[in-house]
Amino acid sequence: MNSIIDYKIIGSRIKKRRMELDLTQSQLSIKTNLTTFYISKLENSKAIPTLETLAILASALDTDLSYLVSGSSRLDKTYIDTRLENISKKASNDQMDLIIKIAEVILNE
Repeated sequence: MNSIIDYKIIGSRIKKRRMELDLTQSQLSIKTNLTTFYISKLENSKAIPTLETLAILASALDTDLSYLVSGSSRLDKTYIDTRLENISKKASNDQMDLIIKIAEVILNE
């Protein structure tokens, strides 16, 4: 049975985020209590992490689990922009006016 989860992409996201934070595998190892050997195996898709391990890595990498798994993060501004853009494409003018009014009420404008 083939997995729908692409661990190669997850590994590359772990490495990319680690490098964005200018962390070595050793430093990430200390933050996560995972061995550098295991982190290397994850980054090179030679090991399959548990959900708990991914959550630990996400926390240590100052991101969320959804970024590691799907590539999009609720912490990422582009995630919000994309969601709002998709909503605005589907909504009629009347619906957009209502959405704006509701947002203004929520923001007390």
